[in-house]
Amino acid sequence: MTSDPAVQWATTALFGALTAYSLWRLVTARRLLAGTSHLFHLGMNLVMVAMVWPWWARLPTLPQVAFFAVGAAFFAAAAGWFALDGRRAGHHRSARCQATNAVTMLAMVWMLAVMTRHADGVGAGAARVAAGAGHSAHAAAAVSSDPQTVVGGAVLVVALAAGGVLYLLDLVRYRRERGALGRTGADLLAGGLMSLGMAAACGVMLVA
Repeated sequence: MTSDPAVQWATTALFGALTAYSLWRLVTARRLLAGTSHLFHLGMNLVMVAMVWPWWARLPTLPQVAFFAVGAAFFAAAAGWFALDGRRAGHHRSARCQATNAVTMLAMVWMLAVMTRHADGVGAGAARVAAGAGHSAHAAAAVSSDPQTVVGGAVLVVALAAGGVLYLLDLVRYRRERGALGRTGADLLAGGLMSLGMAAACGVMLVA
């Protein structure tokens, strides 16, 4: 994604903290839906940490793409279910949050595709990237050479940024209503940070 040490360490710090939170929420989840959600978030945060370092190029890409594609489908289905079951309080907000989660999963697929498109020919996995500078150069070349990729990335940045802001606005409203942060408030904060962090990551790839 980038060879800038400041970006690498900032990304590692943010998504490393989110990894720890997702792991804790996964372990303490009481429902299958919540546990599955936190599992996908855990995978996303781990891969985001790995992506900014050169050794990510040694990891197989296809399992990552498959994981996040399934995650996007899962969150899209959850968003639809919450939207249809609008009789319960908070389900409108839940549907929007799940839709934002689906976008984060799609953003992961987009980034993986961009970072491997020009560096991953058949049987040429070792030629992906030799160093962080090459890592960034390949990603930038993949974006700049395809207008559809640029448009798709820009749409993802806007959607992720909007989703992150809405998460934080929901958090402010929740704190005003409940006072304490609680698990729901912590989930809203984590969701906002994930979305805004992903928007920044996609933006870096667009302007690199």
